[in-house]
Amino acid sequence: MLICVAEARAVEEPAMAAPDVARTAPLKLSHRICPTGEAVVKLRGELDIASAEMAVSYVSDITDRHHGPVTVDLTALAFCDAQGLAALIRMAGHAAERGRRFRLASPSPSLVKIMRITGLDHKFLTSQAPS
Repeated sequence: MLICVAEARAVEEPAMAAPDVARTAPLKLSHRICPTGEAVVKLRGELDIASAEMAVSYVSDITDRHHGPVTVDLTALAFCDAQGLAALIRMAGHAAERGRRFRLASPSPSLVKIMRITGLDHKFLTSQAPS
C-alpha cells in the first residue's frame, strides 16, 4: 500500500487575508492505491483559497501516475469555499482529460447542498465512502 501525506497552510497576508485565516485548519492530503487499481485521495481540513492550488496539483499528480479511477474522499473535509469547489471541478476535468473515472465520496451535507444548487451533484457525487 502506498501512502503519501502533504500539507498546505494558510499564509496570512494583511492585504488579502480574511481576519480568521490564521485559525484555519491546514489541508492534509494522503492517498492509497487499492488492489483494484483505484487511487483514493483523502482530503482533511479546509479546502479553500489558501489550499486549492496545492490540492489540484496533488490530485493531478496522482491521476497522472496511476492509470485507474480516482476517488476523492471528503469524509474529513471540514470546509470548502468557492475556490475549493472550483478545485474539485478542475480535478475532475484533469481526470477526464486523462481518460480516468473521477468521483467524490462522502461530502458533507453543506457541500452537497452547494453542489445541488450549482448542478454539480450529477457530475461526480457518490454516496458511499471508499474502503
